Amino acid sequence: KAVGEYLSQFGVEMHTWRVGRAYAALKLREINGLFGGELAGHYYFKEFYYSDSGILAMLIVLDVINRKKKEGITVSELIAKISGYANSGELNFTLEKKLDAMEAVVKHFSDRQTPEKIMDFDGYRLEYKDYWFSIRPSNTEPYLRFIAEAKNTELLTNIVQEVESIIKKYQ
Repeated sequence: KAVGEYLSQFGVEMHTWRVGRAYAALKLREINGLFGGELAGHYYFKEFYYSDSGILAMLIVLDVINRKKKEGITVSELIAKISGYANSGELNFTLEKKLDAMEAVVKHFSDRQTPEKIMDFDGYRLEYKDYWFSIRPSNTEPYLRFIAEAKNTELLTNIVQEVESIIKKYQ
């Protein structure tokens, strides 16, 4: 969310879509996107046939660092302009009733407050003013995956504790 908010000041429109190269490449072609990325460290580039390239990503990052260093701007100063959310990291839950647990989490939060946005193309992503979360079954492993970001650590901790409490009922 912080990256999208940061990029919007430059007129960049960010799209959220399903994880995985097969989905990312199709979506990027559809929207004529320049770049796509995943939290797992996959980076897709239009000029590299929408394929994943950590090497190309690193070359671009090193170029930005080099240019900003010449301007007297450090890496930490660059990152400070982007960050603004506490992040849970990806939490993985092993359970048989993944879909039931996922639906219960979504219902719990939706009943409490109407989300500003709901995306349901890859599990669910619910967005609120001060936080968002994604909950989805893994495409490659036997996990229910959860990740959240919130404006502060206290709010994030409360969200994670509520989710863990709900999911525990399905383990």
